[in-house]
Amino acid sequence: MAPHLIRIIGDPVLTQRATEVTNVDGAFAKLVQDMFGTMYEAPGVGLAAPQIGVQKRFFVFDYDDEPGVIINPVIVETRGEAEFSEGCLSIPG
Repeated sequence: MAPHLIRIIGDPVLTQRATEVTNVDGAFAKLVQDMFGTMYEAPGVGLAAPQIGVQKRFFVFDYDDEPGVIINPVIVETRGEAEFSEGCLSIPG
């Protein structure tokens, strides 16, 4: 059974601004591991903390069997366009 319930579109937690991660400790590491478990069971390739009701700015992902964590992401530059199919665990179907 997944450690966390994935929040579905319509849940107010998904519209609130998350706060920065300021403390990376054992509790944070446990949350990250639990998020990986939730993401893999879904199954998915990415999961943001607000999707499980945690209002912090980080997400976990697995790309080409390389899991990772991004903490306090900021988009600093964009250019061009890309088109691809995307899914979201909080928007079923």
